[in-house]
Amino acid sequence: MNTYTLVPLLAVLLVSPIAQLASNSLSTEDLAKIKQVHKKYAEAWLKGDANGVRALFTEDCVLLPPHGDKPRIGQKGLNEFWFPPDAPPTQITKLVVTPQNIGGDGKMAYAWGTDEVEWTSTRDGKTTTSSHKGMFLNVLRKQPNGEWKLSHHMWDDAVAQR
Repeated sequence: MNTYTLVPLLAVLLVSPIAQLASNSLSTEDLAKIKQVHKKYAEAWLKGDANGVRALFTEDCVLLPPHGDKPRIGQKGLNEFWFPPDAPPTQITKLVVTPQNIGGDGKMAYAWGTDEVEWTSTRDGKTTTSSHKGMFLNVLRKQPNGEWKLSHHMWDDAVAQR
């Protein structure tokens, strides 16, 4: 094979994977929509809007709670974990979700970052306040209508400083 044939062939072989990577990256519009999902998530919790929270998740979503707690699968599992009918009245008073990194392609994405949440619960007339600072990892799927929904949500507490 002569150099006139080899050089263009090598150029195509080297540029092809780079071009493919570029076509699999998230668009500016997708990044904005994924950030909006996280913003709506915080807003729905702060409003006490359970349906708003549910609407951000796929039907087959998976919650992976902290400390190795069992996975909750689907909207049914989400409801059992976050919205059980016998739960004491609970109000989220602070929720800050800060994505640190978002990546993926045009169909699947991930976002990870920090979160800070505070809430009050009332049981037997006594109100208690709790809080949590930690990390989260979300996997999102693009829906046929172009919107993004959470398909997997994992979170954990921050490691105690020594």
